[in-house]
Amino acid sequence: CGACTVHVNGRAVKSCSVLAVQMQGADVTTIEGLAATDGTLHPMQQAFSEQHALQCGFCTSGMLLTASSLLAEKPQATRDEVREYMSGNYCRCTGYQSIVDAVCEVLEARRQSVPQE
Repeated sequence: CGACTVHVNGRAVKSCSVLAVQMQGADVTTIEGLAATDGTLHPMQQAFSEQHALQCGFCTSGMLLTASSLLAEKPQATRDEVREYMSGNYCRCTGYQSIVDAVCEVLEARRQSVPQE
């Protein structure tokens, strides 16, 4: 369902699909590590809040970690590509539209902040 998604060495991994012993020596980031050490929210966390992409909260950590991986892997992703990338994470509240809106908002902000050549 994707709710257990964590970052392992910078990549999104569903933690239910790996054994703890396989993570020995790996860099594992959970939802608690997404924000800055001073408590400043990650841009994706801020966008989820602003776009009301938080409902019951069951899927939120997995959605956020998957979406933040998308930023690194596909910074030029289209709306359809966002939907496909996020398709392995399920939302019991069917809040997909707001989630996709939040991800697209961050992608667009990042694209606008990159200097044009």
